[in-house]
Amino acid sequence: QLVSNIAELAKTMKTHPGNVIMPFFQRLQERPHLEEFLRGVKDFQEKIIKRAVTKKAEMDAQREQEEAEAASGTKDLSSVPLEERLGPGGLDPLEVIDTLPRSMVKAFESRDVEQLKEALMEMDPEEAQRHMDRCVASGLWVA
Repeated sequence: QLVSNIAELAKTMKTHPGNVIMPFFQRLQERPHLEEFLRGVKDFQEKIIKRAVTKKAEMDAQREQEEAEAASGTKDLSSVPLEERLGPGGLDPLEVIDTLPRSMVKAFESRDVEQLKEALMEMDPEEAQRHMDRCVASGLWVA
């Protein structure tokens, strides 16, 4: 609070902040200026306390959401920035899963390897290979 008040005083006097340090403290010796400064300090403290409470609530809510996602084993990838969700081959897993046949999507969602094998066996081998290559490139499947 001191620094911001000194900077503000320097701005109003159109001078370097170092030049107003002594005048600032001389002004504080006057009761009205001291009361105004202390009121500003108190307001600043209250603002910091309110923000700390709000920030703690936000962090608690985020932690609860992450714990719930971890417990359920799912994570909403749509909220993750594209750069962070790109797989090792540079493909977006959300885009890849949207292009997969429904039988493969169900297998991935249930994490059932046997169901995935069955879905691949029902396809043309070239098409199955193309889909699996895209799954590997997006990080949906680790080869």
